[in-house]
Amino acid sequence: MSASYIVRYHGTAPDPTAFVDHYRNSHAPILQRFPGIGSLVLHKGADFTDPFPVNPGGNLLIAEMTFDDLPSLNAALASSARADARDDFREFPAFDGEVTHQAFVSERLF
Repeated sequence: MSASYIVRYHGTAPDPTAFVDHYRNSHAPILQRFPGIGSLVLHKGADFTDPFPVNPGGNLLIAEMTFDDLPSLNAALASSARADARDDFREFPAFDGEVTHQAFVSERLF
């Protein structure tokens, strides 16, 4: 089973475009140095129409990093690139909300 590391930015930013641009252009190159990282996918909030009542997520951005397995993910989290990514977080544009980090093992059903 593969592993994913999900970082969720639940909230808003005074300048959402600047926030996402910083993530894409400054933070992503640091994440690319994580040993064993397979991919980085950014999920940006989008307007949608659902004919059924649902609770909107309220996420500005979700970053999904994938790894071959959980040991590879744990090695990446212990790397110097991870420390550099934490340092870069202080350089992010203003953000109002909660940031969470969670690891997952993945099972593709279809």
